[in-house]
Amino acid sequence: MSLHERSFGWLRSQVLELYRQQDYARARDLVEEALPFFPEHWPTLVLWRAILTLRLGSPEEALAILEEAIGQGLWFGPAQLEDEDLAPLRSLPAFAALEKICQERYAEAQTSSHPGILVLEPDNLVPPPYPTLFVLHGNQSSPLAELEYWQPITAHRWQVALPCSSQLVGYGLASWNDEARAMDEICTHWERQQRWKRIDPQHVVLAGFSRGARIALRLALEGRIPAIGFIAICPTLEASQTLLPQDTCQVRLGFVLLGEHDQCAPTTLAAIERLRAAGLTCEVKLIPAWVSTPPTFSEELPAFLAHFVQLHSSRRISTVAGRSWWKLAGNGDHDALICY
Repeated sequence: MSLHERSFGWLRSQVLELYRQQDYARARDLVEEALPFFPEHWPTLVLWRAILTLRLGSPEEALAILEEAIGQGLWFGPAQLEDEDLAPLRSLPAFAALEKICQERYAEAQTSSHPGILVLEPDNLVPPPYPTLFVLHGNQSSPLAELEYWQPITAHRWQVALPCSSQLVGYGLASWNDEARAMDEICTHWERQQRWKRIDPQHVVLAGFSRGARIALRLALEGRIPAIGFIAICPTLEASQTLLPQDTCQVRLGFVLLGEHDQCAPTTLAAIERLRAAGLTCEVKLIPAWVSTPPTFSEELPAFLAHFVQLHSSRRISTVAGRSWWKLAGNGDHDALICY
């Protein structure tokens, strides 16, 4: 299968695995081959190419890669340029000039930044209201960068709403670092979408990746958005953060997908145990990867969402996407489950 038939999720998983194996040359070749096929991921691919070139011991060439992209209008935010992987470039005089250009473009972009939202209606002739999936992108990402995972669900009569943070971190990329601001923005999107009366309030699910997953969990458990469930992919939870369902919480079921090498795995599993103890049905699937959305996620998503549609008639969980889910601990409907 050629690259133009592959997803960016597949590409990410391949590059991360080659990086883990320290096969930087093959990883860079793959990134360079992918550049024409993923224009929406141009900033990410340029950074990967520069970092991999650095790993191969060519700082001048890596700097030239960044300078060429900046000459074409790209810019990088402070957090991106401060990445430890770019540390070998900081001793080069030309890097300071590159940083100055990026700082100017970053400041200009921040002055006009505002929260946005991308809404995809179902691919059918069924009239609204629609079951709706609210999806929060990860840090240093955007709705367009993660669209491939969620868009296919529109063929299954679901509407997808993808808010974009106003907290810019790079060209076309944003983060949710200020969580209070992020939650206010998302709730404002929710209220505005409600006015259109195109959302079925009985079938609202919150989802997200990484920091977006963490905020989706908070919004669902605190009841700020009346979601009946959540899908959290590699949530970046903190040990000091206690997530428990509040009185206004309407969640009845949650799915958590967790990378088996994710540094947050112990904290996330402990949080899930607390949710179980509080009476919430939560299922966990370990992904044989680091921290990324599984390339096959879009194929499994319809089966996840089918469970939320069925909640009104049954609380019992059986299988998801043909895989068996085994008891981890607990009894009855409040078991936490794990899939291998």
